[in-house]
Amino acid sequence: MRGEIITIGNELLSGHVTDTNATFIADRLFQFGIETIQITTVGDDEVRIVESLKTAVSRADVVVVTGGLGPTPDDITSKAVAKGMGLRLVLFPEALDQIEAKYEKRGIKLGPGAERQALMPAGSEMITNPVGTAPGYHILQDEKHVFVLPGVPEEMTVMMDQGVLTIIAERLRRGSFVAKKVLKVFGLTESQVYERVKDIPYDRDRIKVGFLPIFPENHVTITARSKESMERAEELVEGIEKKMRVELGERVFGEDDETLDMVVSGMLITGGLTLAVSESCTGGLLSKRLTEVPGSSAYFKSGIVSYSNEAKSYLIGVDPVLISTKGAVSSDVAEAMALGVKRSAKTDIGISITGIAGPSGGTEEKPVGTVFIGLAYDDDRGAKRKRSEIVVSKGYKFIGDRGRIRLISSEMALEWLRRCLLGKKVSEVGERWSR
Repeated sequence: MRGEIITIGNELLSGHVTDTNATFIADRLFQFGIETIQITTVGDDEVRIVESLKTAVSRADVVVVTGGLGPTPDDITSKAVAKGMGLRLVLFPEALDQIEAKYEKRGIKLGPGAERQALMPAGSEMITNPVGTAPGYHILQDEKHVFVLPGVPEEMTVMMDQGVLTIIAERLRRGSFVAKKVLKVFGLTESQVYERVKDIPYDRDRIKVGFLPIFPENHVTITARSKESMERAEELVEGIEKKMRVELGERVFGEDDETLDMVVSGMLITGGLTLAVSESCTGGLLSKRLTEVPGSSAYFKSGIVSYSNEAKSYLIGVDPVLISTKGAVSSDVAEAMALGVKRSAKTDIGISITGIAGPSGGTEEKPVGTVFIGLAYDDDRGAKRKRSEIVVSKGYKFIGDRGRIRLISSEMALEWLRRCLLGKKVSEVGERWSR
């Protein structure tokens, strides 16, 4: 079964807005055995929308259109869809009632654009918008399914999952069952990941393996199709997944929608451990990532952005003499920062980042991209009887612009935490970036 996606909006063509809708929709369709054969982006131009829709319907079984359902005059998608499908626009009283209720709930006066949002091609099936005001709709014509949704991602994703996929599951004949697994790797290049798993045997007719670098990680996607059942498709994925995990070992930090932030947070919560952070060049990015996960108050006790040398001294107790002799960007200072923040916050673990993110500030000895990570933890990490503190550090030379250096620095620090919590040697990770 084939699918096409049409995203509409001048802002997409001008580059002012990144199209995230298409990738989300394609992934969801894929899970239902629908292969996306074309993704088209058009501006707010009625003629081009009509042309794109007619072409898509001529070659695909399922077409999903997003964007242009707002209340302003430039929102012309419904008019173009009606024309492309040979239907007339009609007012849906149910849609207008829902829009009016939402306006009233928000204390907003109903404007002239509200009625425009309640206009849909005759014979359409309305798809409720639980987030915003503009409803979507489904058109079935000559066994072709056309779904039209708002372009706002927060609205579209919910309507796709709760509306479109429900219709697809109930009314479309499934051509095959598709199972998918994503293994997320940090610390290996794309080619290194490939070399480790390339000799694993599998049924290449039913199983596909893809390699996707998403800086600073590398993701391995395993997809299997089965005409028998979803259980069989999942069995095929599980078989090769187990073999890949053996070859990739502890470099695999998570799967599917898991992020390194989520994995580390879960380990801290499970272990009943507490953490404090001191960072300079990352400007609070590590603390931000660690606190984005719900429940972070259980483990995250303190986050200090000690950007200046003075702040390193008076906030976390780093000796000014150490800074002047070794330099703020050094292994010694990274260790002092980690130990200082751990002790001041009275936590089980303290971690630090100090470096030069650029574009200025580098020297021949310590160029832009020079970053040191420090880690301090109790040797029994949480037991009632604490025997001693272990402090380690390591320097890296990262390459890229300011944003990339800050991102990979925070990622490396999270990986240090993960390995520490696993009882592994933290300094073994990131050898290709070592100073």
